Amino acid sequence: MATAAVYLPYRTGLPHGKGGYNGKPKQQYTVLYGRLSQEDERAGESNSILHQRELLESYAQAKGFENTLFLADDGYSGTNFERPSWKKIIEMIEAGEVSTLIVKDTSRLGREYLQVGSYMEIYFPQKNVRFIAVNDGVDSAVESSNDFNPIRNWANELHAKDTSRKVRAVKKLQAERGERLGGKPPYGYKTSEADPTHLEPDAEAAEVVRQIFTLCASGKGPSQIARILTEQNILTPANYYFQKTGKTHHGRDPLRPCAWSGTTVSDILGNLVYLGHTVGLRRTTISYKNKTIVQRPESEQFLVENTHPPLISQEQWEVAQEVRQHKKRIAKQMDEPNLFSGLVFCADCGKPMVLHRATTMKKLEYNFKCYTYGKKGKTACSAHHIRECDLTQIVLDDLRRVTHFARMKERQFAAHINQKNSAELRQEMNRVIRELDAMKKRSAELSKLFKRLYEDNVLGRVTDEQYRMLSGDYTDEQRMLEEQIPQKEQRLAQLQAREANVDAFIEKAKQYTAIDTLTPELLRLFIQRIEIGERDVKYSRNASQSIRIIYRDIGTVDSAMQPDEQQPKLLPPLSEIIPFPA
Repeated sequence: MATAAVYLPYRTGLPHGKGGYNGKPKQQYTVLYGRLSQEDERAGESNSILHQRELLESYAQAKGFENTLFLADDGYSGTNFERPSWKKIIEMIEAGEVSTLIVKDTSRLGREYLQVGSYMEIYFPQKNVRFIAVNDGVDSAVESSNDFNPIRNWANELHAKDTSRKVRAVKKLQAERGERLGGKPPYGYKTSEADPTHLEPDAEAAEVVRQIFTLCASGKGPSQIARILTEQNILTPANYYFQKTGKTHHGRDPLRPCAWSGTTVSDILGNLVYLGHTVGLRRTTISYKNKTIVQRPESEQFLVENTHPPLISQEQWEVAQEVRQHKKRIAKQMDEPNLFSGLVFCADCGKPMVLHRATTMKKLEYNFKCYTYGKKGKTACSAHHIRECDLTQIVLDDLRRVTHFARMKERQFAAHINQKNSAELRQEMNRVIRELDAMKKRSAELSKLFKRLYEDNVLGRVTDEQYRMLSGDYTDEQRMLEEQIPQKEQRLAQLQAREANVDAFIEKAKQYTAIDTLTPELLRLFIQRIEIGERDVKYSRNASQSIRIIYRDIGTVDSAMQPDEQQPKLLPPLSEIIPFPA
C-alpha cells in the first residue's frame, strides 16, 4: 500500500509568483527525487528510498549542485503520477522554484513511456528545468545523452506491464487456492495469528453478524436492521476495526461511531464469506496504467468453499436471501410487511398472488388475488381470491400438523415421504444412471476409435480426407460428452441427496416444538411454495377451494397418520378440499 510522501520540507516563506519579494530573484532548488513501488521493493536494497537518497546526494555534491532538496514517494507505482511528492514537484516547477531535477534512473520518474517522454521532451525544456537520470547517463544539458530516451522509456513501460502481468498471475493462483489477497478482514472475522492468509471468527463481531441474519430472516430490511444496530450502540465495522487495530479504514465516522447504514447491512447479507467460503478476485484495476478499481464479472471470480469457519448455516443464508429477494418497501399506511411475500402463487397460471390492502379496508378483509387476473382481466385468469387471515390460519395449522408428525413419528414420517417420492425418484434416478453409463461407455469407445483411426491413417488404410472427416465428427461428439457427463453426475447427486433431505426436515421440526404464530423466518425455513386454486364454483362465496403447500426438502405432505394415532386437532389435510368463507 502506498504510504505518505517522504520528503525534507523546504524552507518556508519562499517567494511565490513570477517574481520574488521586493523584486528579488526567486530562490530555486536542485530537486532530488526518489520513488519506490511495492514491486521495486522486492528488488532489495538497491532500490530503497535510503539508497536512492544517498546516491543522489553524493552525485549532487560531486557535481557541485547547491541548494538541494530531497523528495520521495514510497509505495507508489510508476504508472501512477498522482503521487504526493511528485505533485509537489510539479507545483514548484510551475512556481519557477526548480532549476534541476535529478533521479536515479528514468524509471524512478515513471514507467508510462508516453507520459515520461512528454515530461522529458516537452515539459522540462519548456519550464527550463534541467533533467538528469544518473544511472542512465541522461542529462538534458548534454544533447547526445538524450538519443535513446524514447527506447529507454518504452523499455521501462514494458517492465511495468510485465510486472503487472506477473502480479496478476500470482494473485490468480492465490485466489484459486482460496487464499486471502490481503486487506482488512471481513467484519466478524480476524486474521489468524498462526497464518495471516486465513480467517478465524471474532467472537464479538461474529455475534452481530448472526444477529443481522436473524433479523433479516424475521422480515426486517437492511435499513430497519441498521436502525436497530444503531439504537443498540453497536460500533460500525470501520469503527470496530479502528478500536481493535488502531488503523483507519474507509467509511469510518469518528463523530458517529455507531451509525450503521443500510448499505453496510446489505453488503454483509450478501457476502458468501459468512458461509465459510472465499471469493477471490472480486475487484481489479482497469489496466496496469489505469488504477481505477472495478468489479469483476462473477464468471471471472473464484469461489473456494470451506476455507474458514462459517458464522451462519446454509439454511440461514438461503432464508435471508429469499426474504431479501421478495421483500418490498411497504406503504406508510401499512404497518406490517407481507408475511407471504414471494411464496404464494396462482395454481392455474403460475403467476404470483398479489396482496391487496387499503386504509379503507379492515384487516380481516386483506386478500390475495392472481397477478394475471389483476393485469389482464378474467379472460386471462380468474381471481383465485383468498383472504390473508384465512391463508395464515390454514398454513399455521398445516405447519403444526406436519412438524408434529415429523417429530413424533420420525420413522413413519420418513417412510411416508420416501414412499411418496420413491416411485418417481427411483424412476428418474434409474434413467439418469442409464444415460450416464451410456455416455461414459461411449466416451471410452471414442478414445479407442481415435487411436485406431490414427493408426489406420498412418498405415494408409484411411485417407487423409477420411481421417479429417471422421476425426472431426469424433471430436465434436467427444466435446459434447465432456459437457454432458458432469451435468448428469450433478443431477444424479441431487436426486440421491433428496433422501437425506427428509432427515434434515425432521431435525428442523425438532427445533420448533411450539409454533404459536407464523413468522417470515418460519415460513421460509419450512415452506417453499404455496399454490392457491380457484373455487370449485368460480366467484362463489361459499364454494370450496384447494390449497397446495409445498414444503422445503420434502414436497407436499398429505394425511398419512394411522387411524389410531393421537394427533393435534388441526386443519384437515390439504390433499382434501378446504372450504372457508369468502
